[in-house]
Amino acid sequence: MKLRTWLYGLALLTANAPLGCKTGGTETPDGDGTVTTPDGSSTAALLPERPFDYQESTLDNGMRVITLSDHSTPIAAVQVWYHVGSKDEKPDRRGFAHMFEHMMFRGTQNIGPKAHFEYVRRVGGDCNAYTSFDNTTYIQEVPSNQVEMVLWLEAERMAFLKINEGYFDTERNVVAEEYRLGREQPYGTAPDKILSQIFTKHPYRWTPIGDMDELAAASADELQEFWNTYYVPNNAALVVVGDVEHAAVVEQAQRYFGWIPRYPEPPRVTVKEPPLTEPREIRIKERNGPVPIVALGWRTVPTGHEDELALDMLGRILGGGESSRLYRDLVTQRDLAIVALSAAFSLEDDGLFAAGAVLSPFGDEPDEVLAAIRTHVEALVAKGVTAPELRKAKNGMLRDAVTSQLTVGSKAQVIGDAAVIKGDLESVNERFARIEAITAEQLQAVAKRHLDPQREIVVRIEPNLVGFIVDQFKGDKGGKKKDEGPQGPEEITGEGSGKPGLRRPDHLGPEPTVAPPVAPKVEIPHTDRVLPNGLRVVAIDNHEVPFVTYTLGLRQGAFADPADMPGAASMAVSMLTRGTEGYDYQALTDELDTHAITLGGGVSMDAGTVEASAVTPQADRAMKLLAEVVRRPTFPEAELPKLVKQTRTGLAITERSPDYLADRELRRRMFVGHPYARLPDAQSHQLDAITVEGMRTWWQGHVRPDTTVLYVAGDLSPERAHELAERHFGSWEASGSAPAVAVPAAPAPTKTRIYLVDRAAEQAQIRVGHVGIDRTHADWFTARVLSDVFGGGFNSRLNDTIRVKKGLTYGARGGFTADRFAGRFVVSTFSKNATVGETVRAILGEVARLRDEAPSAQEEAFSKSYLLGNFAGSRETPQSLVQDLWSLEVQGLPDDYYQRYLDAVAQVTSAQMNAAARRLVNGDALVIVVVGPAKTLRKQLEGIAPVEVIDPSDHEPAKGSAKGSAKGSAKGG
Repeated sequence: MKLRTWLYGLALLTANAPLGCKTGGTETPDGDGTVTTPDGSSTAALLPERPFDYQESTLDNGMRVITLSDHSTPIAAVQVWYHVGSKDEKPDRRGFAHMFEHMMFRGTQNIGPKAHFEYVRRVGGDCNAYTSFDNTTYIQEVPSNQVEMVLWLEAERMAFLKINEGYFDTERNVVAEEYRLGREQPYGTAPDKILSQIFTKHPYRWTPIGDMDELAAASADELQEFWNTYYVPNNAALVVVGDVEHAAVVEQAQRYFGWIPRYPEPPRVTVKEPPLTEPREIRIKERNGPVPIVALGWRTVPTGHEDELALDMLGRILGGGESSRLYRDLVTQRDLAIVALSAAFSLEDDGLFAAGAVLSPFGDEPDEVLAAIRTHVEALVAKGVTAPELRKAKNGMLRDAVTSQLTVGSKAQVIGDAAVIKGDLESVNERFARIEAITAEQLQAVAKRHLDPQREIVVRIEPNLVGFIVDQFKGDKGGKKKDEGPQGPEEITGEGSGKPGLRRPDHLGPEPTVAPPVAPKVEIPHTDRVLPNGLRVVAIDNHEVPFVTYTLGLRQGAFADPADMPGAASMAVSMLTRGTEGYDYQALTDELDTHAITLGGGVSMDAGTVEASAVTPQADRAMKLLAEVVRRPTFPEAELPKLVKQTRTGLAITERSPDYLADRELRRRMFVGHPYARLPDAQSHQLDAITVEGMRTWWQGHVRPDTTVLYVAGDLSPERAHELAERHFGSWEASGSAPAVAVPAAPAPTKTRIYLVDRAAEQAQIRVGHVGIDRTHADWFTARVLSDVFGGGFNSRLNDTIRVKKGLTYGARGGFTADRFAGRFVVSTFSKNATVGETVRAILGEVARLRDEAPSAQEEAFSKSYLLGNFAGSRETPQSLVQDLWSLEVQGLPDDYYQRYLDAVAQVTSAQMNAAARRLVNGDALVIVVVGPAKTLRKQLEGIAPVEVIDPSDHEPAKGSAKGSAKGSAKGG
């Protein structure tokens, strides 16, 4: 877990609080806690001797080339890791590293500002990038025959990136929107405030997003200098994982990168953060933090240090799951906190160990919680850990190491991190042995060494209720802020054409070589059997990784909630692991965590799932526990108030999120009188209506062998899968018929209207849409291609206009999506308050253009080739194939649906798309939702459509539910 992830995660955890049981391991432990399977072998022994059988070469210019062959799917992950992150920035130019994550997609002297995305997407690939404290990484996943094209593109921007003031201005506006987006989330400013007090000298004291004032003061010449220094071959590693061979990749890398000269070694950070010599307290008043959070932290060790794994293990034992010391004490037993957790993180130059808790808005005592955390840490130091705790932590770490090999992208990430940040590439293969070698004595010694009370950091995040209330009344001043540069046009020529003195060699052409597309195939090999009790069992075997998942699909979702108990299905699924006939909550979490088994579920409006996963030796146990919670849940009365408290606190955080408010309001206004008008989960004001009897009634009525499907995916033969299913589900019986649920038709769109959800903020969330079509509609396949043209990717019409040309947002997406009973045509974006009206007008302009202007030949070709080329890559794992099959089941689609989809995409024409747009898109009947300060935004919007101001605490402006009651019905089938 990364430091930034934990800082945000601690603050936001209750929004996604684990209400089912997570984590786990394998069969029986040796005396020292080493994980073993039933036959006595180690879990690590299930893998090849070198799980990451990579090959590495270094070009003469210092660029490392690392490959790992995986021929299971004809795709490849291509990543370029630059050893430069936010810590390498000057203190008065914070944000430069992240700025290049944006600038590197703005084109070169040969290709335009959208070309990188266009080349990758036209072959069905996806690309992205991220900036951390220590590195900036550029990511592509493409059909494997297109690797050479990606290497040309990466070399092109390493050598000839175009940097000028116009491009800088446009991307600076985009970064400013990304910055605001983060700050407007719950606890959005907390990470910056915390880091700046943990680190006072080292550049880890700021986050990668940077400082907008400093970016506004910077020049393109300064950017050029930064790029010249750090974006050089001897500061980069090329990682390629997938259907490739090392020799071919090295040959191509030599051709495209090898001619670029070696440059002076980039300067490295030499500043050392002084060690703490006395305790420190950090107290933060957070305007957008609705509940208190407290934590204890210690600075520890950099990545690659011999104590890194032991600290990770200590974090898991202390607060790494629902059976951990902190969670069991503070949450389960004493009810002092909503969530408790701990974790260790290591960056390149430093590390952090933190243990904390999220409290309820009222009633919980921060000092008592801090004292309890301190007591548990002191016990780790004084008494060490038990053998069962050691076994549990090892099992969880080994499981994580196994699952890191599920996709080519995840494997490339592990390799890149080891090579560039850890500086120890072979550690990817030594990790299993290192985990198994750790002893309880080592853990206690590490705890004593690093968790010193004299170096303790106390963190208190307190709600700033006064500031929040004041903000609601004063709104936002609007207008142009210091962090906003002038708007830049799309095409700019002139200065900024690559590294000084670098000349393109004759052997490189002006554009990359694009291989002919490979026709996609629909391949979902599976076996499908029905048990005598009516339960369908579908098995998809794949033996690449010793890992298996079980998904029990529930054909009924939240649409079947009783009218007087919305949220009953979701809460019922959350209660499954709180107690069964064979296990109470504590015993079940112990069993799951000890054996590294995850078990939990979720419910959408359309359907639900209960899922379990484990390493292969735990396949039998995992299915047994899945059957236990599905067939024999008790919904214990004592657990419901605890779950309600957790859920209510999570909602208090979630409801501070402007994107959540926007999505919720859009549903309410689009689907008046329909179940889709609400969310699957109960809202705060609905929680008290949920009862144990109501949940039990829903579960017993809707979850039966004849209304569910069991999917088995991974490292089990079909014969073994069906044997386990028969053993654990074969005697499951149901009497009578499942309750009938009537779902009304989706409402017809009404005249365009703007709903302005009044919330103080610097940035507004924007949604535009109306009811659409489902997947059974004759126009669906055409609409799918049309959606990609309109708003499916970076170079779509919507994003090109709003982000690339106008710099009004960080990103805009839109198009048709389909659910079980209805579809939606939706646009989603955000913009600073001063440009909200302009952004809404730009969206409406693109909606009108979609009807009036047929896709060009280039747009048609790009979208079709992307959708066809991406088909295989999005179905890399057996788990993704389960999702395909489950979608067919839930939406009642034929078995040949995916082949029909591919055929239709290949044949659709621009004229057909234009005709479909005229039938399906109604620019005069749109629901427009804007979440932002009404005082600032209303005047901008009133000239567009009638405006209705909405109080965000308004719970029920539009009601909708399927017919039924808490007691259910015995009718139907």
